[in-house]
Amino acid sequence: MLQSPSVMYTYYMRNSQAFWHLCDDSLNISDYEDNTICINGVDANAMFATCRNALCSKRSVFEELTTKPHTLESAKEMIKALQEYVDNNDTTTTEEEDAN
Repeated sequence: MLQSPSVMYTYYMRNSQAFWHLCDDSLNISDYEDNTICINGVDANAMFATCRNALCSKRSVFEELTTKPHTLESAKEMIKALQEYVDNNDTTTTEEEDAN
């Protein structure tokens, strides 16, 4: 069962961006005024779940996302990366594939 965190900090950073860093399993949020919040301990599985929640939840980011050309190009890049991951790691096969 999920429990509420024992500590919660709330910050507002105007025009912020977020990125994940492998070397220290950190989620980093920064603005364009050189302010940064770094949360260590966010491993690849947690970051993947975060991305999934942002894209696939009932109220996903798509309700707010712009449809500018660079956004659509980024979406295509994400689809390609996800498809490559699935193709390289999906071990399930269909009966037709087994027959070949």
